[in-house]
Formats: sequence, structure tokens, C-alpha cells
Amino acid sequence: MKKFILLLFIILLIFPTACVNEQDFSTPNLSCNEPAITANKSVEMIKEKATALPALYEGDDVIEGYVTSSDKGGNFYKTISFQTDTKIGFSVPVDDTNLYVNFEPGRKVYLKLKNNYFDLNYNSLRIGSLYVYPGSRTATIGRLSIFEYKKILLRSCQVVSEEFLVQKLTIENINDSHLNTLVEFNQVQFTQDALGNHLYEITKDTGGATNHLITDASGKKLIVRTSSFASFKEELVPENSGTIKGILTKYGNDYQLMPRYFSDIQLTEPRF
Repeated sequence: MKKFILLLFIILLIFPTACVNEQDFSTPNLSCNEPAITANKSVEMIKEKATALPALYEGDDVIEGYVTSSDKGGNFYKTISFQTDTKIGFSVPVDDTNLYVNFEPGRKVYLKLKNNYFDLNYNSLRIGSLYVYPGSRTATIGRLSIFEYKKILLRSCQVVSEEFLVQKLTIENINDSHLNTLVEFNQVQFTQDALGNHLYEITKDTGGATNHLITDASGKKLIVRTSSFASFKEELVPENSGTIKGILTKYGNDYQLMPRYFSDIQLTEPRF
């Protein structure tokens, strides 16, 4: 009997401690440490210096922006788009995946410019490392190393709402100032030729993605681009009209809208 009471006493001593330890272990750490850094240059100033040829940035300067893109839906790959609070966009290629975990839309990020390269890609500011094509002397902006990019891109604790970021546009008033920013188009629909197709069609593959057109009531058109890796690639092109948003990009002279997720496509009204 004495042994039983002693054993019970030991169990009672251990059990509460075990419960506390288990609870502490499972509780996520939601703390955020704001980096001891401030932006001392504007994105506009850097863009004014940029040309089509990659250039080394030697100054010990910092810019800031808010993440607009997300690779969670698979339509973006190893790149992050940003915009400033004045709605100036830029992009940073990064040699990593699942970037949305730490660099989700709305997250404020500081970018250290020193010893990185920058250029204008179809008139859009791009910042990264230098990449030289094998067997040639042609250089371009390449991805920041997986080992270095978190020392260059510093997460702030500030996260803004999507309403703060999004610009509501018409297809007619698109211009280069909107590149890499989050934009939204109302009262649009996919063209008749796109209906009956999936958002990605292997028979309509162009550079690993499918381009479909949306149109407004006046007949103005815009490319909507869906990657073969997008999680929503097998969704049928919606027949209805409504709202669609995403990141505006450009290839050649063509503007392209890149939805981040299928939920960016909200076509719920009758066709016009």
C-alpha cells in the first residue's frame, strides 16, 4: 500500500510538468523582430539610374517595398514582385521556392542594394545578381543565391492589407508604371475563343504557360497567363464576367496579367 501511495505521489508530481512542457512546445512563436535598418533611397531614384544593361550598385543604400506576388499558387516561380507605397513596382529573382512563407503579399521588405545588380527589363526595374549566359558574353540579371538572399531581403514586421496595395484599372489605361504591382480589372470576361479550355492547355503552351485573353465591354483585351505549374491550371476558363486581379508583367510589347491564385479570378456575373 505504501508503495502504491508513493508511486501515485510521483505521478502527480510529473504529470502537470509534462502537460506544461507539451503546451509550450506546441505553441508557435509569433514574435517578430524589426530589423535595425531604414530605407535611404527611393525606388524611383534607382529606376531613374537603371538601363537595359545590368549595372553594379556600389553604394551602401537601402530601398523598401511591399510584396505583391506569391508563389503559393504555383503561377510565380523563383521571383518576388514588390511595389512601394507610391505604387512603383520592381522585381527580385531569388533562387528558392515557397517564398510565400516568409515573403507573403503585403509584407514590407527592406532591400540592401550594395554589390547587387540592377537593370530595366521591358522598362521594369529588376534587382538581383549577375548572370552570364554559358558560352557567351551576354549578361543579365540572375537570381539571388539561396545562401545570401535573406541577408539582402530583410522582412519588416509590418504587413499591409491587400486594399492598400491593389490598383483598380481599366485595360485601356494600363502603362509601364503599373508593372509588378497588384492590379484589378472590373467588368471583364474571357474572350469567346478561350471558353471550353483549361486555364493551362498543353496544346497552347507558350514558354511553359498558356495565354488567354480577357476583354472589357469596349473590346479592349489583355493577356492572362497561367503557368503549367499553377495549382489551378486544370480549372476551366470561367464563362462569366466580373473581376480579375494579379500582378501586371510585360513581355515584348505585350502586357500580361499573372493571377496568384484561382481566387484572384472572380467572374460571377453574366456575360455581357
